[in-house]
Amino acid sequence: MTNEKSISHLNDVLETLIDSSDGYAKATEVADREVFKNFFVRRSAARRAMATEIKAEIKQLGGEPENEGTILAKAHRVFLTISAALQDNDEAAIEAVDTGEEHLRDKIEQALQTDELSVSSKAILSNFQGELRADKRLIDYLEEAVD
Repeated sequence: MTNEKSISHLNDVLETLIDSSDGYAKATEVADREVFKNFFVRRSAARRAMATEIKAEIKQLGGEPENEGTILAKAHRVFLTISAALQDNDEAAIEAVDTGEEHLRDKIEQALQTDELSVSSKAILSNFQGELRADKRLIDYLEEAVD
C-alpha cells in the first residue's frame, strides 16, 4: 500500500462527497416543503464536513485534494431541475438525493474493499458509513412521506 493509492481512492470519494453536497444544495432549491429543505441543508453541510475531513487526510498523506465534483453529477443536477419542473418538486428532490447517496455509499464501499488504503483512511471512511446508513433511513422515510 502506498500513499499515492490511498490518495487516489480518497480523491475519488472526495469528488463524490462534493457532488453529494452540491446535490443536496440543488435539492433544497427545488423542494417545496420546509421540512425537506431543512433536511437537505443539514445533509449538504454534513457532506461538506466529510469532504473537509477527507481533504485533511489527503494532505496528511502528502497529496493534493480535488476541489470539484464530477461532470456526471453536474448533469444529474440539471436533470433534477428539469425533473422537478415536470413533477412534484419534493418527490424529484428526494429521488435525486437518494440516487446520489447510493452512489456515494458505493464509492466508499469500493474504497474500503481495497487493500490500498492507509489505516487512518479506512477509519475515516468506516466512520462515514454509519452516518450514511442513518441518512438512508431518513431518506426512505421522506420517500414514504411524499407517496
